[in-house]
Amino acid sequence: MKKALVIVQNKNNTAKRFGEEIYQFLLQRGLSAELIPISSFEPKKLEGADYLLLSGWKNGSIFSVNHPDNEWETFVKKLPQLDGVKTALFSTYKFFSGGIFRSMKKYLGEKTRNLEYAFKSQDGSLSISNQIALNDFIR
Repeated sequence: MKKALVIVQNKNNTAKRFGEEIYQFLLQRGLSAELIPISSFEPKKLEGADYLLLSGWKNGSIFSVNHPDNEWETFVKKLPQLDGVKTALFSTYKFFSGGIFRSMKKYLGEKTRNLEYAFKSQDGSLSISNQIALNDFIR
């Protein structure tokens, strides 16, 4: 059985809801999945993981450059190499999803070469297009 970890930085209810919807979707697809708050993550959880889905948070206002906050940056620095773990990013936004994914990819760049998917939601729900993309991601 394939194993997925959904790491949520839940500084707001929308991000938490989106992570929970992704988690439930993966369970419905027959994966062994675990939903973990970023503050409770331990690198040993990655043992045997096939998929890693990471949420992120931005600093600044909606008009400033988007970038992950210090907690997320610290988390990524502690991650081991993700060789063999297919990784995706997810985030919520109010007005613009903008550069948050570019920034997150920049920080993760040295940890993984297998980062092709990014899922976003304005209201925390898992859209049909996200469901289709998640199906592609877990193949």
